[in-house]
Amino acid sequence: MEFNFVQSGGFTIGSYLPGEIQVNGQRYQHSVIVTPKSCTLWKIERIEELQAEHFSFITQQQPDILLLGTGETQQFPPMQHYAELLSLGIGVEIMHSAAAARTYNLLLDEERDVIAAIIV
Repeated sequence: MEFNFVQSGGFTIGSYLPGEIQVNGQRYQHSVIVTPKSCTLWKIERIEELQAEHFSFITQQQPDILLLGTGETQQFPPMQHYAELLSLGIGVEIMHSAAAARTYNLLLDEERDVIAAIIV
């Protein structure tokens, strides 16, 4: 699914399909963490692998909002895995990856402090 969006100057998601995501024209076939300033590979292939330490980069960045894309379907990981984010005042929104990709672009366009961690 390709997205139409207003280019805000940051890293944006151009498209998402199960197994592939495009960020700033670069295609990835691996899970990623997208911030307004970067896109990095994320060492997660399935939501069942998720542990608290997988959020260490996000904890260091301290965005206002984390969008967690859980793959083709919305799946909720155990809360203890992301409890530290909540204790730091970081909002955590959990949704399927296509929705997380679309929502990231919308929030970025609104100049919100957002990070998307998306399982491809």
